[in-house]
Parts: sequence; C-alpha cells; structure tokens
Amino acid sequence: MNAESWADLELLDHIIRGGTLSAAARTLGVDQTTIARRLAALERRIGAALFDRIGGRLTPTPVLATVLDRLQTISEEASLSMAALKRATAELHGHVRMTSVSFVLAHIIAPALGELERSHPGITLDLVADDQALSFERREADIAVRLGRTGEDTTRIKRIGAIRFRLCRPAGLLPGEHPVVRYRDTLAHVPEMLALDRARPEARVVLTADKLEILTEAALALGAEVMLPELSVRHDPRFEIVDEPATVADRPAYLMIHPERARVPSVAAVAAFVEAAVHGWRP
Repeated sequence: MNAESWADLELLDHIIRGGTLSAAARTLGVDQTTIARRLAALERRIGAALFDRIGGRLTPTPVLATVLDRLQTISEEASLSMAALKRATAELHGHVRMTSVSFVLAHIIAPALGELERSHPGITLDLVADDQALSFERREADIAVRLGRTGEDTTRIKRIGAIRFRLCRPAGLLPGEHPVVRYRDTLAHVPEMLALDRARPEARVVLTADKLEILTEAALALGAEVMLPELSVRHDPRFEIVDEPATVADRPAYLMIHPERARVPSVAAVAAFVEAAVHGWRP
C-alpha cells in the first residue's frame, strides 16, 4: 500500500468518526476546503459517492458501508502501530546502566562512545565500574560485560569476544628472575593466572590483590612481573611485554542482560554497540 492509499483511508476514517468535513479537517489539522477537495478526488477515482448528507451529517453510502469493518480494523492497527513507534522512539531516548570491570569500560567502551552517540544521540549511558555482579532483577544494571560466566538464572549470556593478556615487566627491568604480583586465590583459575603459573612456576609472589589497577601500580613499585591486558600495555610506556612461550592468555568476555530489558529499544541499542565494540577490539 502506497502513501496515497494510506492518506485516503485516514481521510475516510476521520470523516466517518467526525460526521462532518469540518470535524475531519480539525482532526487532521487542515482546512475544510482541503478535505472536500481530497474527498471529491477520491470519489472520482473510485467512480461512486462515498457519503450521503443526512440531517447535517455525512453518512457512508452502501458502497462505503461494505468496507466499514475492514476500514475500522486498518485504522485500529495503524493507531496501535503509531503508538508502538512513539514508545520505541521514547525508549530510544532512555537511560541505560552498564557495568563491567574498569579496564573494559576505560579501554574498550569509552573510546568507542562516539559511535553510540552518532547512532543514538538520545541515549544516556551510565557506566559503573564494578567487579561484582549487580542484580538485573533489582534493576541495579541493564547490561554487564564480564570476563567469566556469572549471573542470575534469568540472565541472557552471550560470548562476544576475548581480552588478551600478556606477561609484562616494568620497562628497563633486565631479564632474569623477578618476583610476580597476581590475583588472590579466588581468581587463581582465570586464564591469565594459569598462564602465569606455567610461565613462572617458581617465582616469588610479593603481592596479591583483586583489582587490576592495584597489580599494575604494584608491579611498577616492586619491579615485579604481572599479567596485563595487551590493549593497555601497548599504550603504556612504563611496561614492556615479555616475549616468551606460554606467556599469553585469552580471557573470554560475556555480554549479560535480562531478557525483559533486552526488548527495550535503548537497552538493545546499547547491547548491540557493546557487542560490536568488544568483538571488533584488536590489540
């Protein structure tokens, strides 16, 4: 159905509802002469009169009466579709809260935000740097990117890429036996810690922590080796990569979102942006 056909159906619907050309004109925001001209043109194309004037009101002729039920259905569907479009537009100007570890937010998401702003300028994004899984059920977050499969039972989980870790040492530190800094035992199972165990099985552990930022600064202060994301260390002149076998590890990245929130247009738009940013990341 072309735009002209939709306009004709809308015209007929408003005349039927209003009962007069003036009422239809007020509803459509045009003058009565325009309505009369459009109706006359439509009747010429059809080849029959569509309304009789009875008691000062326009009543459908038998020709138009045969399609009244169908016209009403089309009108209702059009109204529902327009309402859905308006809701979707409003929701695309929504507030979306995303959580992840600070490294992901600072080095992958934040640098790509220009693309989100160009595509969806009405969305306000709230980034929460937190290692703990915020509750989707309690609306503490709409979207999460985690470097491991965690989440509530109702959470939709999708692997969207991987973060590469490399063994690093402070720049200028001569090769040899050096201490290491690492995550606490609760994270001993993650790929980068397993790689560190293989590469430096006898190294002295001088510090453990649960935050990558702490390990980064501690390695510099202590002259220690540490597993760091390749993305960050490539741009950090304070470190150099240790180019040895078994010193590389890929940590899977997962997008997590509650299924109900995934249907909200603004949340879906941010989720697609995040997936593209992480999936397209290269060291």
